[in-house]
Amino acid sequence: MRTASCRPSAFPRQLSMARSRLPGRARTSIAALAMALTFGRAWATETRQFALDTPRALAGASSLGIAVFADGSLSPLPPLEAVASFDEPLGLALAVAPDGTAFVGTGHPARVYTLRDGKKQLLAELEADQVTALLIDPKGSLWAATAAPTTLVRVPSGAKAEIASRLPEGEIWDLAWYRDGIVAAAGNPGRILRLGAAGLELAASVPDRHARCLAVSGDTVLIGTSGKGLILRWSGDGPPGVLFDSPFTEIAALTVDAAGTVWAAALTGDPTLGKPAKEDGEGVATVTTSESAPQSDTGGATSEILRVLPQGAVTTVHRFTPQIAGTLASGENGLVIGTGAEGQIWQLVEGSMAELDTIDAAQVVRLARGGNWVLSQGPVRLFRRHGTPRGSFLSPPLDAGQPARWGELHITADLDRTSRCTVFLRSGAAAQPDESWSEWSAGAPCSNPAASAPPARYVQWKLAIEASSESAGRVRQVALAYRQINLAPEFKEVNVHGPGEVFLKAPPPSDKVVEVQHPDLAGIFTTLDDDAEEKQPSLGKKYYRVGYQTVSWKAEDPNGDPLRFTVEVQQSGSGAFWPIRKALETTTLALDTQALADGTYRFRVTATDAPANPDEPGSNSQLSPYFVVDNSPPRISIKRQGEAWLVDVEDALSPLTRVEWNRDADAWHPLTPLDGLLDGKRESFRFPAAAGPHVLAVRAIDDHHNRAVLAMEERP
Repeated sequence: MRTASCRPSAFPRQLSMARSRLPGRARTSIAALAMALTFGRAWATETRQFALDTPRALAGASSLGIAVFADGSLSPLPPLEAVASFDEPLGLALAVAPDGTAFVGTGHPARVYTLRDGKKQLLAELEADQVTALLIDPKGSLWAATAAPTTLVRVPSGAKAEIASRLPEGEIWDLAWYRDGIVAAAGNPGRILRLGAAGLELAASVPDRHARCLAVSGDTVLIGTSGKGLILRWSGDGPPGVLFDSPFTEIAALTVDAAGTVWAAALTGDPTLGKPAKEDGEGVATVTTSESAPQSDTGGATSEILRVLPQGAVTTVHRFTPQIAGTLASGENGLVIGTGAEGQIWQLVEGSMAELDTIDAAQVVRLARGGNWVLSQGPVRLFRRHGTPRGSFLSPPLDAGQPARWGELHITADLDRTSRCTVFLRSGAAAQPDESWSEWSAGAPCSNPAASAPPARYVQWKLAIEASSESAGRVRQVALAYRQINLAPEFKEVNVHGPGEVFLKAPPPSDKVVEVQHPDLAGIFTTLDDDAEEKQPSLGKKYYRVGYQTVSWKAEDPNGDPLRFTVEVQQSGSGAFWPIRKALETTTLALDTQALADGTYRFRVTATDAPANPDEPGSNSQLSPYFVVDNSPPRISIKRQGEAWLVDVEDALSPLTRVEWNRDADAWHPLTPLDGLLDGKRESFRFPAAAGPHVLAVRAIDDHHNRAVLAMEERP
């Protein structure tokens, strides 16, 4: 099986100088444990650790030459070294022969160079503006596609280039070897061409403006298009079938891994950077001939890496922002991606993305040999992995959730005696490292990683590894212990509910309204059984119990510690708080107020995280609104005035909610106050008298559900 990566979209890329190299790398055989800091006092919550030993945990990391493996281990690679530089402004094509000879095609003018044993040599200068694709056939012959004019050229070693075919319209974007011959991706119009005796001939039409890139998998050619962003599958005969109709405008690169999975770099947005579209609406594939450096604006373009299974199912595995993915290679350890805007090389391992390398160029335009050869643009240079494996690996910023102190750093690795490994730490309050972060700690050997960092919410570690060979050293795991600095609990609210309201998570026994517990050693106050309280955010179903007052609250611990609560009560005008319950796990309490004198009171609820922090607990208190304790019934007085009864009802603390009368045990009849509104603590009523003898009763109820009944004989 042969796989190929398409040439990237030829539109200007952002020019950005590569970042400075991180410190040198080292390697050792270790299973090391060392203290990073010494602490004098207890910390908050339990000790936790950041253990980075899977590709997912390492996602978002950046490195210079450190590979992530499927098991989550790290190993240095030979560094990418610039082996050749080119004066031409465009470098768009790269091919590497099995013997390690590299060929580079440039643009403006179109030239083909060869690099063998570290020596660059001009192989051919073609009569065209640029070389768009290169292909080495099984016999070792080199083929080149050119633009302006569009030709297919055979470039023999030591001989003059031979034009095998010319195209009167369109461009050739990619070349592949398929069924003992050359096939070419071309557009506009989109089509697949096959090299025959008479030159390039139409093999199949493509339902898009440009056939953009090719990859061969067994007996199938995969085609990426520009305009509609299709991935097509072609068996060599008849029209190609649609494998995936993407929402993107261009499939910029394709490759197939050993398992037969297709990987695609898809592009959408405005890759022309706002340039006017052609009147006929042609696709975005263009030939760049400008000598100017790539611009800093990506024009709103977005790229994603797609995984296409043989059955046609497609998933997005990563979206790049602001980088633009333009070239792919299937390496021994996963997918390798080259991007523009910042000249970065990425690795996708087990579905997780991490930066593999950064080069001093604006754009990675071609990868070859699993990413071991790299062609850049802005400037045009050729890189090759070569030399003693070494690199630096920078973890993603690790978030402790709250300010934390850093503990033991544990590094497990297999390193030989000649390898070196050094670890560094830094920390800060910002989510991304900036000037507010601490400086890197002094480097510590991985065999005794006593590196330290100041307490903060975020931390980051860096490894510098140098090994005698790629197989001589591997870091298996980096684990950093931490413990959050204890923060006091926080109250969100404290609520006092209506008089007599209680909340149960299950109905009370049928023979009682609720079950209560009697005074015990916890104090003189009776409360609803704690087991009946609702421990979840929901209070439960509402019931009523005369004489009970319910308080509920919401509290959180910033460290996530379990909380315990103390509830106290205070009478207005008194400085003393009387304890009701301690070490509550629930967030509601219903108090039987019969142990309190009538009056105005409030609760104080105190939260503590002492169970998780016995030596240095955090606590916080919150006062409730005032509430009225009223266990006394209203007072009723009645007198006769002619043919009517005059009733006065008064309650010491609570407003009246109902006053009614009946005669001879007939139905109760509500009374309306003389002022028309039943809303006060004192109200007067009038209702007609009747010739007796009768038994007359008046009943009054206040808003604490206290009731009084006055019965008397009604005479003629």
